[in-house]
Amino acid sequence: MSTFISTTFGLISGRHASAVAKVRRNGKNVLAVFNAPFDPKSVKQLAQRSKFGFALTMLACFHDLFKKTFKRMDAVNHGISLALKNSVIGVSPAYSIDFPNLVFTEGGVCNATVVSADKTIGTSVKVDWSPTESQSGKATDEVSLIFFHEEYQQAILKENCAIRPKATLTVELPAEWANGAIHTWIYFTNADGSRDSKSKYVSLVQL
Repeated sequence: MSTFISTTFGLISGRHASAVAKVRRNGKNVLAVFNAPFDPKSVKQLAQRSKFGFALTMLACFHDLFKKTFKRMDAVNHGISLALKNSVIGVSPAYSIDFPNLVFTEGGVCNATVVSADKTIGTSVKVDWSPTESQSGKATDEVSLIFFHEEYQQAILKENCAIRPKATLTVELPAEWANGAIHTWIYFTNADGSRDSKSKYVSLVQL
């Protein structure tokens, strides 16, 4: 950028060929090379924008849940980032969410090796898990369950609702969820709440 002084034309402004002229507050005329705004529109870049936009829209219903489960300042961004890597599938513009690969918690606490979820009566769901204990899985670990109604885009977190050795829990879901398809996840948290397991997808339950 340079200062332009013209005794012939005086002060000038605006775009002039490949240069842009403007007058600063101090009265000096400044010239700069004009650079067109860079807006990449390659097929790959447009597909990435489309994928990101899809994730923002489809995961909006999980924002409050991400804030509780990830326990970090950037919880929502982190949840969306993990989803983009693991669970947003398909080719632009036909994207979808692969729910079994959607992640809600991370950590070194041991998760259950065997887990299942089944409808019992009405809108009740019975979740069973193996009470596996190990160096990273203790009898004092708390169990949390996540339920998601796909059509209604509603998520429910049953946080610290049982301990590992119990190995089973029946949860009554909202009556308005009747006949819905419900995705379920499980994760474990150590006794002092400082560490979680990685969340684990259980199954899709038809109420």
